[in-house]
Amino acid sequence: MNKSQERSTDSAISTPNKADDDLHNVSDTFYTSQRKGSHVFRVRLDATGFTLQRESPSGVIIKEQKVKICDIIGARCMRMKKSPRNLAGCACVNPGTPAAGSGRKGTPSKCSMASKEENATDVGDGSAYLYLFAYVLKKKSLRSSLHRERTVLTLRFRSFDTFEDNMREADRWYRALRWQLHQTLEPIFVESMGEPRRRRILVLLNPKSGSGNAREVFNTSVAPILNEAEVPYDLFVTKHSNYAIEFMSTRRLDEWCTILAVGGDGLFHEVINGLLCRADWAQVMDSLALAIIPCGSGNGLARSIAHGYNEPYFSNPVLGAALTAISGRTSPMDVVRVEAKNRVMFSFLSIGWGLISDVDIESECIRMFGYQRFTIWTLYRWANLRTYNGKISYLLADEAEEPLETPLLQSEQMRKMQSSRSCTMHIDKLSNASNHRSMEFLPQEFEDVISLETSINQSFRSRCDSWLSGGSRRSCYYSISESIYHSVADDSEFTEPSISTGTKLEQGYPNFGPGSSLPGLDEPLPEAAGWLVEEGEFIMMHAIYQSHLGIDCHFAPKAQLNDGKIFLVLIRGGISRPHLLSFLYNMSTGSHLPEKNNQYIKVLQVRAFRLEPYDNHGIITVDGEQIEFGPLQAEILPGISRVMIPK
Repeated sequence: MNKSQERSTDSAISTPNKADDDLHNVSDTFYTSQRKGSHVFRVRLDATGFTLQRESPSGVIIKEQKVKICDIIGARCMRMKKSPRNLAGCACVNPGTPAAGSGRKGTPSKCSMASKEENATDVGDGSAYLYLFAYVLKKKSLRSSLHRERTVLTLRFRSFDTFEDNMREADRWYRALRWQLHQTLEPIFVESMGEPRRRRILVLLNPKSGSGNAREVFNTSVAPILNEAEVPYDLFVTKHSNYAIEFMSTRRLDEWCTILAVGGDGLFHEVINGLLCRADWAQVMDSLALAIIPCGSGNGLARSIAHGYNEPYFSNPVLGAALTAISGRTSPMDVVRVEAKNRVMFSFLSIGWGLISDVDIESECIRMFGYQRFTIWTLYRWANLRTYNGKISYLLADEAEEPLETPLLQSEQMRKMQSSRSCTMHIDKLSNASNHRSMEFLPQEFEDVISLETSINQSFRSRCDSWLSGGSRRSCYYSISESIYHSVADDSEFTEPSISTGTKLEQGYPNFGPGSSLPGLDEPLPEAAGWLVEEGEFIMMHAIYQSHLGIDCHFAPKAQLNDGKIFLVLIRGGISRPHLLSFLYNMSTGSHLPEKNNQYIKVLQVRAFRLEPYDNHGIITVDGEQIEFGPLQAEILPGISRVMIPK
C-alpha cells in the first residue's frame, strides 16, 4: 500500500490519555479444563486488541495469540440456557478456584440490544459469558488467497457466587471493548451527546439490482453484521427509477451518519446526484459518508475500494463490503461534474462512448446471465465492430498532483436530531445446533478460549424482521404491470413528503452542487488555456476515475479514489481485430494499456474533457446508465465526497 492510501488516525474521536488507557485496559486469568489437564491463560484487552497468553505452571508464557482491534466489530454479554453439565470449560476465576468441568458447549440464549440478559434462565449456574465477534484475515493454504473468517471469542466469568455479579464483570469488559472500538471511529460515527454509541445509518436497497437477489443478500449477509456491531439502521426500499435521487434531495438527513446503498453502481449514482441536488449540498457532503454493498452486475466501486486497500474481495464480496460500511473510516473521493445539452449530473465511476457503452447497455437483454453478460456481448460487438466520428478536447492533469490524505473536515454545526420510525433488526430466537455449519478450532490449548467458524453460523445472530424480510409481518412486496416493487408502508410514515414520484430525471432537478470552471457547452474552448484535441474515427472513448469498471475489469490500474485525475482512454478506428481482442482480454489483469501511447490506443490523464460526436446516433453512458446522445463536457471535482474504506 502506498503512502497516499495509508489511513490517518488524526480523525479519531480523541487521543486517549494515560488515565483513559488504564481505565479501559482490562486483564484477567482464565482457566480451561481438558482431559489432558487444565491450562492457565492471561487475557488482556487494550487498544491493540485481545491478547491470549498460555502460561506454564511456573508462570512462563508458552504461546501467545492476538485478535486485532481492527478485526473486532462487537460483543454480547449473555447467559447460557443449558444446564451446568453442558457448559464449556472456559472460566474467569479467582486464583485457586477449581476449573470448570469439561463437556460440550451449550447454545447461548438471546440477548437484548443492551448486550446483556437481565433475567437469569438457569439458577443452577451463575456464570456470565462474553462473546466477541471478529472477522480475521486467514489463508487456507500457501497457494490460496486471503479471506476473512468469522471468529467468536468466548469468555466465561464465574469468579462470584451470583449471576448478577458475574454479569457485572462481563459488562465491564464489554464496556471497555466498546470504548476501545469507538477510539477507532471518526467523530461523525459516534453520538456526541450522552453515552457514546454508534449513530444510525440509512440503508437504501434496490430489489431489482443485478439478478434481483438484493433482499436476500441483505437479510442473510448484511443485517447480521450490523446486528453484531450494534449499528442501528433505517431501511428504505426503492420503488422506481430515480427514487434514490428524490429521497436524497428532499429528506432531512441529519439523523444519519452513513448512506449505505445495497444494489449496483446505478443506485450509488442516484445517491450522489440526489445529494448534489440539494441547496445544502456542501454541508451534507461534509457530514455524511457513503458506502455500497455490491448487488449489481458491474460493482466497479466496491471492487475499486477493496483493491485500493488490499481487502479480500472474490472470496466474499458482500462480507468485505459490509465490514467496510461499519469500519468508521473514510477517504475523500473525487466526483466528476458532467454537463450535457439539457442537464447537469455528477459521476463517480466513468463516462463512455462507443464499444464499452454499447456492451453495457445492449447486453441488458441478457441480464439473466449476471456479470457474464458483458463478456458475451463484448465478443458479439467485437465480431460486429462499429466506429464513431467525433472530436475530443481535453486538459491534461498536473502529473505532480498527489491524492488527498486527510478526510473532509466535519461540519462544526451541531446536527439536529429528529425522531423516526426505525426499521432496525430485532433480536430473535437463536438457531439451534442443527443448523448446517463448519467449525474449525485452534490447537487444543486454545480451543476452549476461542473458536474459528469457517462459514456463516446462525448462532449469535438474529433473524431479520425488517422491511425486507419475506416472512416479516411488517412488509409485503408485489409486482405491478411494470414489475416495480413497492413497500406497503406509505411515504408519510417516515419523514417529510417527497416530490412527485412521476418526476423523471430528464425533466430536471434543481441545479445546485458545485459550479463549473469551464466555458459553456455551446461556447468555444480557449486554445490559450492548454486544450488539446483528438479528432476523427473512434472505436471507443472511455473516461474512468476508479481502478475497476467491474469485478474483473481492472481498467485504470493507476487510478485512486482521490487523485484528482480522469483517465481518458481512446481507441482509434483502424485498429486490427487481434490487437483489439488483446486489449479486451487483458482488461481483467490491468495489462491492456500500452506503456507508451501509439497511433491506435492512447491513455491520457486529464482534469477535464469535452466530447462532440459528429454522428447522430450512438450510446453515451455515465456510471453505466445511458443518457441523451449529444455533446458533453466533464471536469473533476477533487475529494468533494467521502466514502467508507476498510480499517
